[in-house]
Amino acid sequence: MFKHPLVNLWFFLGFSLSLLMSITYTGWGIHFIILIIIGWINKRQVKKVLRRLKPFILYFPIMLILYILFSIFLTDNSIKIILNEAVFGFIKLILMVGAMSFFIESTPSQDSVVVARSIWAKTGKPWKWMEDFFLFLEMTLRFYPTFQSNWQSVRNSRKSLGLEEDLSPWEQVKTATSEIPGLLIYQLRRADDIGTAMKLRGYGKQFPRGVTNPIPFNSNHVIQLALITLIFWGIHSIAAL
Repeated sequence: MFKHPLVNLWFFLGFSLSLLMSITYTGWGIHFIILIIIGWINKRQVKKVLRRLKPFILYFPIMLILYILFSIFLTDNSIKIILNEAVFGFIKLILMVGAMSFFIESTPSQDSVVVARSIWAKTGKPWKWMEDFFLFLEMTLRFYPTFQSNWQSVRNSRKSLGLEEDLSPWEQVKTATSEIPGLLIYQLRRADDIGTAMKLRGYGKQFPRGVTNPIPFNSNHVIQLALITLIFWGIHSIAAL
C-alpha cells in the first residue's frame, strides 16, 4: 500500500484495530471492501495470502463446533445468536489475518527494524539496552527463516524416505522434540559467531550506532500517519451510526 514501512505498518494496524472495534454489518462491509482494494493493489501477493488463510478455513468447522458446545453449556444465548457471533467472529478473524498477511508479504520485516533504528539514531540517546534490543530483533529476523527452512528440509527428507507415513500425531510430536533442539543449537552457535565478530568490529563502543542504509522519516510521513488515523476513525464513526 505505502512505500514507507512505518506508514504501511500503521495502515494495517489501523485497519485491524478498526475492524476489531466494528460491531455493525456496515462496518464489516466497509472493511471487506477495503480488503478487496488492498488485494487488487497487491495482486502478486494474493496467492501467498490465500495459502496463509487456508489453515483457518480448514479448521473453522472444528472451531465452530467447539464454540457452539461451550456457548450452549456456559451461556443462555439461543442457537441463532451463537451462530451469528461465531460466523461474524470468523469473518473478522479472516479479514484481520488477510490484511496482516498482505502487510507481511509486501513489507520485508527487516525494513521495519531499519526504520526504527533510523528514527532512534536521530535522537542521539546513548542507551545500550535499546541497541541490544534492536540487535535481538535483527538476529531473530535473520535466523528464524533459516531455522524454518532447515526444519522443512528435515521434514521433506523424512517424508521422501517414508519415515513419517504411518506416524501418529503424538509420534510426530516426539520426532519434532528430538530434531528441533539440534537445529536450535546450530542457529545459536551461528548467532554466537556473529556476535563475536560484531564485538571484534567494535560493537558496544559507540551508542547510538549508525545505520548503513537509513530509511528517512520526515514531516510528510507524520502527515500520512495522521491522515490514516483520521480515515479509520471516520470509518469507525460512520459504521457506528
